[in-house]
Amino acid sequence: MHQILIVVYQSLFYSLTKLSSQGVPFEGTLVDDWKHVYSSHDARKMVCNDHADMTGRLLVGSFTFECCIMHYILCHILLPWSTNLAQASEEDLVLLWALQTGRQIDWAHLVWYRMHKALQANAPLPYPHLVTLFLQHFNVPLEDEPFVKVKRSFAIGAGAVTSFGYQKDVDGQ
Repeated sequence: MHQILIVVYQSLFYSLTKLSSQGVPFEGTLVDDWKHVYSSHDARKMVCNDHADMTGRLLVGSFTFECCIMHYILCHILLPWSTNLAQASEEDLVLLWALQTGRQIDWAHLVWYRMHKALQANAPLPYPHLVTLFLQHFNVPLEDEPFVKVKRSFAIGAGAVTSFGYQKDVDGQ
């Protein structure tokens, strides 16, 4: 863009985003520190409701309500996906397990890793606010660039909750 070289090292990333680097550097696969306590089967039992099939694909519709909400936040806000959100990946399962068991994750490292992964050809660029922050830091002129307002709401609407398979009963629950 405008022939300006931009290199964002991890230290600059942490400085600009003001995110701390505490916890383990998770990069989509099971962290060595967790291998002795993690079991995919036990993690599935932890996130799924009692009637879920533990052997097939991990469908979000089989999650407990709380895990549906956590998965929604993971996939729509923290680590935005552009793929099938009705099916959870193994990475999603490990993250949900880590959250529920109180493991500390270096979220700044994970966001940095995701942004770095997006450098692949034709990958959607996540975190538009952070991208703008970096462009401003490197004094990239943005006046002539098209502006598209990001249409993202952080409220989880009734449609999303309904997509989890839940409906309001006569008592409003």
